[in-house]
Amino acid sequence: MKNLTRIKLKKAIICLILLAINNYSFAQDQNITINRTVNNDNSVNLNYEKKIPGSYYLFLELSDVRNCYAEVYRGVITGSSGRLLNIKPIDAQQTISYSYKFNTIIGVPDPKTDSLFQYFLPFKTGEKVKIQEAVNIGEKYFGAEKPQNWKSYVVNLKSADTIFSMRKGIVVKIINEYNDDASIKKNYTSKRNYIIVEHEDGTLASYKGFQINSIKVKLGQTVYPQTQLGLVQLFDKTTNNYRFDFSIYYLSNYENISNSEKRTYKDYSGYYNFITPRFLTTDGLTIVEPNKEYMASFDESILLQEMTRSEKKKYAKDPSQFK
Repeated sequence: MKNLTRIKLKKAIICLILLAINNYSFAQDQNITINRTVNNDNSVNLNYEKKIPGSYYLFLELSDVRNCYAEVYRGVITGSSGRLLNIKPIDAQQTISYSYKFNTIIGVPDPKTDSLFQYFLPFKTGEKVKIQEAVNIGEKYFGAEKPQNWKSYVVNLKSADTIFSMRKGIVVKIINEYNDDASIKKNYTSKRNYIIVEHEDGTLASYKGFQINSIKVKLGQTVYPQTQLGLVQLFDKTTNNYRFDFSIYYLSNYENISNSEKRTYKDYSGYYNFITPRFLTTDGLTIVEPNKEYMASFDESILLQEMTRSEKKKYAKDPSQFK
C-alpha cells in the first residue's frame, strides 16, 4: 500500500511540474530578454526582445535604485521587440543604477470572449468519438485549488488518427521531443508532444498527444479550422490506446506571477480560466457531455467566420491551401 502511494505521489509530482513549467510557461523564458539603452540625458530605456510568436504578459519590477524611482511595468508584449520603461534620473547630471526582476506568462489577461463562438471538433469530419473530461492533477493529489471553470477533454482512440485545428489562430508553441515507451502500462505521463494555438480574441487552445515528428504545422504559422495538425501517439500499447487531450482557456490570475517563485505546488491555483466551447457535431452545435459519443461535422460558414476578405478570396479559388 505504501509503495502504491509513493508511485501515485511520484506521478503527481511529475504531472504538476509539467503543468507549471510547460503549460503555463511563466518565469524568465530564454526567448524573452531585457536589454537597456543609455541616453544622453542619463535616462535609461529598458527594452524587450522576443524570439517566439504569441502574446505574453510581462511583469518587471525595479529595486535597489539609485538616483531614480522604483518603477513597475505590467503589460502584454506581442511584437519581436519594444520599449518597456524610460527610467529618468532624479539628478540629471548623475547616472542611475538599479536591479530588476521580470516574469512572463503566455496569454492576454482577461480577453473578451464570445460564449456563442462556434468550434469544430478536432477530428476528421464523420469520425465518431467518445469525449471524457480530464482530471485536474493538482487537485487530485495535492489538494490544490482547481483552476476556475476547469475544462479539459480526453479522447481515447484505437488508431493514430489525424488531429485538426478547432479554430483559426497562430501556432505559438510546439513541443516535439518525446517518443515515450507505450509498452509500459500507465495512467499518465509527462512525456507528451503538444501544440498551443493563440486565437484572435486572446484565448489559447492546447492539443496534446502527438506522435514525434508527425506534427504538420510550424511555429508562427496561421492555422484555420480543419487544418491538419498531426497524428495521435500510442499512449498505452497494453490496451491499444491512443490518447488525445484538448482544451481552450485564457489568462486570468496573472497578477500572481510577480510572486511565482514563492509559491508551492500545494497552493498553486492556476493562472488560467477554461472555456466550455460549443462544438459542431452531426446533432448541431453542442456543449459536449462526458462519456457521450459525438460525430464531428463540417459547416463552411464556421470555417469562414474568422477569415479576412483576402483569405476568403483565396479559399474560393483553392480551398485545399487551407487544409
